[in-house]
Amino acid sequence: MDSTYTPGLRFKCLKDITKNDIIVLCDLLAANYNDGLCSFQPEGITEGGIEFVFNANCPSDWYKSVRLCVYSGTTAGKWYWVDKANVMTEWENNDDLIFHKNAHFHTFLKSFSGAPIFTIEELTIWVECFDQIGIRKVGKYPTKKSLIDKI
Repeated sequence: MDSTYTPGLRFKCLKDITKNDIIVLCDLLAANYNDGLCSFQPEGITEGGIEFVFNANCPSDWYKSVRLCVYSGTTAGKWYWVDKANVMTEWENNDDLIFHKNAHFHTFLKSFSGAPIFTIEELTIWVECFDQIGIRKVGKYPTKKSLIDKI
């Protein structure tokens, strides 16, 4: 079974990024994924991330996430407590800072338990959505080969 477990894209914040920006990002991702398999929400993990929330038609054990690595290097980011049931409303219109303007951060891509692996086409959607909230990609895309882990 194929999975993804690899460093992803690198980004630079063109403005301060808040909890509300993360909610806007989740909504943009949901609007741009045409397959309707999932929605997106902030993930309750230390380094911060966006979790794919697969619908009832998908296997219940699928797991897929883009980790934001808010504490790595010199990003000086902050990830807050996530109440999975209420995060989308609690973070909406909330100006608590996640990243300061000019912060650089990298992502880590994870898909396990049969969830679809990441693709370059899919990462292009992420880049476009990040760009709409003031976060610009820097550097290259991961290689197609690096997106596939054979388990």
